[in-house]
Amino acid sequence: MMFALLLLFFQQPVPEFVHGEECLFCHRNDIGSAWQKNVHGTTVNEKQGSDEFSLGSRNQVRRLRKSGYNQFEIFDTGGNSWDKTKFADRCAGCHTTAFDASTKTFAYYGLDCFTCHGVVDLNHTGDTSLILLSKKRRNETKVVTSICASCHLRNGTSATTKLPFPNLFIPGGNLFQDFQVDLKLADDAALNPGDRHVYRSVRDVTENGATTTCLSCHSLHGNSTDKHRRVLSSPICLDCHFDGRPRKEVVKYIVRSAICEY
Repeated sequence: MMFALLLLFFQQPVPEFVHGEECLFCHRNDIGSAWQKNVHGTTVNEKQGSDEFSLGSRNQVRRLRKSGYNQFEIFDTGGNSWDKTKFADRCAGCHTTAFDASTKTFAYYGLDCFTCHGVVDLNHTGDTSLILLSKKRRNETKVVTSICASCHLRNGTSATTKLPFPNLFIPGGNLFQDFQVDLKLADDAALNPGDRHVYRSVRDVTENGATTTCLSCHSLHGNSTDKHRRVLSSPICLDCHFDGRPRKEVVKYIVRSAICEY
C-alpha cells in the first residue's frame, strides 16, 4: 500500500515550466550566445540537414534518430541496427529535459533551463533571488547537490521506475526521495576517480554537512573549471590532483560508464 502511494506521488505529471527560448529573450547575450557550445547544452546534437541526431562528445558519439513524438531510437553498433528502447531506458533521463517514464517521452532534447533552475517564478525579473541557483539566492547545499547529482551521480536507480536515473526530479526538491544510490561507493578504489569524486562530494554534503557544492568549483554557464584549479587543498581535490609525489599533479584517468557504454 505504501509503495503504491509512493508510486502515485512520483507519477505526477511534469509541471508547466518556462522554456529556454523564453529565457533567452533576456539572457540571449550573457548565456544564449555560448550555450550551444556548452557540454550541458549539447547533450544531444542535431545534425543539420537530416533527421539524425548525435549523443555524446568526448568519449563516444552515438547516432540517434526520431522515433515517434519526442522519442529517439539509438544506433546499436554491436548489433549494427537501430534500438527502439535503449535511449529511453538508459539515456533520456540525463540527455533530455523533463523525461516522463510513463510515456517514454521528453519535453525537449538536450538540457533546458528547467533542468537546473526548475519552475521559474516570472517575478524573478525584478528580484533574481526568486530563481534557483542565482547569485543573490542563498541556495541550500543539499538543494544544489541534488540538482547536479541527478545526472552526475551514476550507478543509482529510481525506486519507482527502476531506471538508472531519477523519476521526474524537479530542481529544488530532494533527489533522494526516489533516487537510490549506495554512497559507500565513495570509498571504492575500483571506481574511476571522476565518479568517486562525485560520490564523495554528495556524501560530504548529505551526511557530513559540508558547505562546498559543485558550484563552488565548477562554472556551468562558463563551461569552465578554472575556479577549482586554484584550490587544491581538500581530500576530495587530492583524489585527482595528487599522485604521491611532493608536488600536486593531475593524475590522468579515463572515466568509464557501464550505463553509458563507454
